[in-house]
Amino acid sequence: MNIKSFLTNKYTLSLVILFACLFVDIILHKGMSRVIIPSSFTDKWTPQNITSCQNTLISSSKKWNKAIDNLTLIQNLPNDAAGFECDVYFDVRSNAFYVYHDSANISTLELDSLLSVYKKRDLTSSLWLDFKNLSAGNAQASLSKTIELRKKYNLTNKLIVESNNIKYLSSFCDSGFFTSYYTPYFNPYKIKEDDLVKDLALITENLKKYPVSALSGYYFQYPVLKRFFPNFPVLTWTDKSNISLISRYFNSHLENDDQIKVVLYPY
Repeated sequence: MNIKSFLTNKYTLSLVILFACLFVDIILHKGMSRVIIPSSFTDKWTPQNITSCQNTLISSSKKWNKAIDNLTLIQNLPNDAAGFECDVYFDVRSNAFYVYHDSANISTLELDSLLSVYKKRDLTSSLWLDFKNLSAGNAQASLSKTIELRKKYNLTNKLIVESNNIKYLSSFCDSGFFTSYYTPYFNPYKIKEDDLVKDLALITENLKKYPVSALSGYYFQYPVLKRFFPNFPVLTWTDKSNISLISRYFNSHLENDDQIKVVLYPY
């Protein structure tokens, strides 16, 4: 078959178009494509056998909704939603959690108000609190407030308390909360091996000092967390595109991985 015949043949032309679309899909979702391909990352560090905080989390599905940070979103959340995440800052002076993502867009919406809608709608979803400012100055007061909210809104075994300040998650663990250490940012596919080992050493040191229930990180960190910290469930977040074969395969891969506890998707 000559080139002209090849290009005018409807079957071969369809095949060319299919491979071209797949190539573009891989390029557009190269981060997901990397994660799909197995990698050992480094032989300079071994998987760690570290005791976790053995608290329970109720969840009917791994698929949770990301950034439910205002009343409109909670009012429209599906009744059967397994769980949702919201970003909170604790204010000691008012003894309240405020719901917003970053300090550039401060909100006066209290978590209590968000949960009032939750209760009014008889939702049963679990809740991931991305605790942005947990510190020595608010650790005790915020714990007391979280215990109060747990009781008020019937959230026993339905709360994840997440922070990058692992030291102050210990008291939440001791009080029966499912806690997650938001691991330091690193991209294992872009950093040098020695730098990755340093990150793994830091995470290991923190986990040995301060037990938590799970680890959370970007989707491209998940293979590293899974490999080197097999005792810990992994919480992560990613995008989802039904028209992308790579995205669909990748998300199916996450859903079928027993170590993945929760995946956040944009709502």
